[in-house]
Amino acid sequence: MQRTLIISEKADAARRIAYFLSEGNSKQKSSKGLSFIEFQKGEEEYYVVPLSGHIIEIDFPKELKDWKPEIVKQLISSGIEKKVKNKRASDSLIQTAINSQKVIVATDYDREGELIGVEALEIIKNKTPFKGDIQRAKFSALTGAEIREAFDNLIAVDYNLSDSAEAREEIDLLWGAVLTRYFSIITGRMGKDFLSIGRVQTPTLAIVVKRELEIESFVPRPFWVISVDFLKETPFRGTLEEGPIFEEARAEKILSDITGKNGKVTSFEKKEERIPRPPPFSTTDFLREASRIGVQPGKAMKIAENLYVKGYISYPRTDNTVYQRSIPLKSIAEKLLESDFKKEAQMVLSQDKIKPTRGRTETTDHPPIYPVSVPKKGALKGDENKVYELIVRRFLSTIYRDGIREVKTAIIDVAGYPFKTSGLRIVDPAWLEIYTYRKVKEIEHPDLVMGEDVKATSWNKDRDETKPPPRYDMASLIKEMETLRLGTKSTRHSIIEKLQDRGFIEGNPVRPTPLGKGLIKAVLTVDSKISEPDMTAELESKMDLITQGEITREAVVNESRDMLRTVLKSLEKAESQLKDKIKNSLNEGIVIGKCPEHNTDIKVIKNREYIKIKCVTDGCKIDYTSKIMGLIKETDKKCEVCGLPLINIIRRGQSPELRCIDKDCSYNKDKITMGKCPKDGGDMIIRQSRYGKRFLGCSNYPKCTNTYALPQKGTVKFTGEYCHICNSPLIMGYIGARRWKFCPDMKCEYNKRKDKVERKEKSATA
Repeated sequence: MQRTLIISEKADAARRIAYFLSEGNSKQKSSKGLSFIEFQKGEEEYYVVPLSGHIIEIDFPKELKDWKPEIVKQLISSGIEKKVKNKRASDSLIQTAINSQKVIVATDYDREGELIGVEALEIIKNKTPFKGDIQRAKFSALTGAEIREAFDNLIAVDYNLSDSAEAREEIDLLWGAVLTRYFSIITGRMGKDFLSIGRVQTPTLAIVVKRELEIESFVPRPFWVISVDFLKETPFRGTLEEGPIFEEARAEKILSDITGKNGKVTSFEKKEERIPRPPPFSTTDFLREASRIGVQPGKAMKIAENLYVKGYISYPRTDNTVYQRSIPLKSIAEKLLESDFKKEAQMVLSQDKIKPTRGRTETTDHPPIYPVSVPKKGALKGDENKVYELIVRRFLSTIYRDGIREVKTAIIDVAGYPFKTSGLRIVDPAWLEIYTYRKVKEIEHPDLVMGEDVKATSWNKDRDETKPPPRYDMASLIKEMETLRLGTKSTRHSIIEKLQDRGFIEGNPVRPTPLGKGLIKAVLTVDSKISEPDMTAELESKMDLITQGEITREAVVNESRDMLRTVLKSLEKAESQLKDKIKNSLNEGIVIGKCPEHNTDIKVIKNREYIKIKCVTDGCKIDYTSKIMGLIKETDKKCEVCGLPLINIIRRGQSPELRCIDKDCSYNKDKITMGKCPKDGGDMIIRQSRYGKRFLGCSNYPKCTNTYALPQKGTVKFTGEYCHICNSPLIMGYIGARRWKFCPDMKCEYNKRKDKVERKEKSATA
């Protein structure tokens, strides 16, 4: 009997592949350190081995592990070693491949997935006598039809694609290790405080910092807007056609000339325009839209990957914005009739013909992101449900009809000055009824006739100022990264996450921390180009050439080594300057108030693991270290207990928390203490995990490790009562007008009572 080994990237994907190919007759095997799924089909035995991602990791030799100045240069020329990091997966591959006649790579079909598959093949070739056929299954959705079609139409493994991914992996290791060690050593930031520098993350940080510097250096310029309010059946406004006036005297003269005068219509146009449907979702567009509905890019990508593995959506890593003809658009809409989107699906299916919109980018690897099946009711909750709904609504809107708007424009002469007016009315919302995230503001405007007189009711001169460029939000930052070719569709969200986790940026819209700003300001003083996107984009182009077979992996990696040597030389020439600028930035901090004793600034200085709240006057007692998680905002309030400034701690999904800067102040303790620990009598205190999740923990930690999860949204207060079942403190939760009492021990029978408090009340009585 012939044996075939199937290599899958993840356990859930392996189970779905085995299920569809075996028609539900596969068996999970896990024993003696091995893990695989087996099934029989006709005269063939199949073994599916899940890898859980990369099973090989790359690193430098052991002798180069020390962070010493003399080792930094050696890293550039060093060889790179490969090590097995998932022995269970490796052993499973070896044992199942020994007696196999065929291997099918069924990892995700992209650069990373191809590399993961080729790594597995290398282990098989090096550790077993396998000499059989090697093929590749290419699919874009984990559905029965697509999996079966992929395995009926196997293709060859793309070694050029895996080489390009391996080149990126090696280049990122080289640049990250060399520059991170160099900057960490010269600034003395070692251990947990190391300064992370990367080939992509540093130019991305530079985008944010340069925008912040533009904002800081921006000098607003006053201008005046002249407008006239007209009335014909309905009021409407016209503004001076030439635009803003930057000389107040001239603005005053125009206002004087037009005041009390009516207008005469010199031109009027009314026409209907299409409201074009959006293109299908590429990864970048999906992450931007997810960010706009409150799901951060990193989390949105994780959710999308999970939805893909569960078989609900197509593969979420794609640049494509054109549906292939093979995608059964009508059938997918019909499936959605059995979902919460029945009304929208019926709208689409009522059309005589379904013609999808087309984006600008068409590729052959994967289709745009679209739904492929419908989850059972209630299967998706919270952000997972929001992301699925976003993908469904985007899909349906791309196969519905364009909207229609009526646009009116007119020029009205007032005392010789032309004023422009405009109006907008939605004639047919069409796809806008489905894709409810887009709002169009309608502007009333009457029909006018050339030459008619129009009554003016008021004449206005409004002062304003020019505005600095806006900060990037997550959506616009990802778009800018795409434009500058920084990172890939698969990595951009994780680059932003790294910059957040490592204390370089914060908030949304995004702003740099003093550390992030100081690092880039230091780098910009040196002609090293590590903060410029050009060098990174050049390497990305070379990696594309590897994919096309026009250049070798070794050539591109060696070229990047030469670039890195040049960069390091330029940095070493300005080492003392770099060191001083970065160290100074670490002490900049954010001013949050005045010291009541010295009347000097109190600053918040952020570190990766903690923050320092310190008076700038040496020797002042205001010098606190805390592990506050979240964005810190200054307030004008003083602590009623000790008189020190109060700050607002803002965490995603939670109500802002007002806190005294002295972490030991009773003001803070009273607000975060939720009764006594049932295990040892210590205080149960609200704490924040490193990921910003709040929970209750005993004040006697680490002696007592008792913890309880807390709701992440709304506010929580101790009721003063204790659970009669487990003796835990009872908590009251508040979200808007809703409140409910609960035991923080989620397994406690108290929470299963039918008469537990959970009701909606008006906020006045809550």
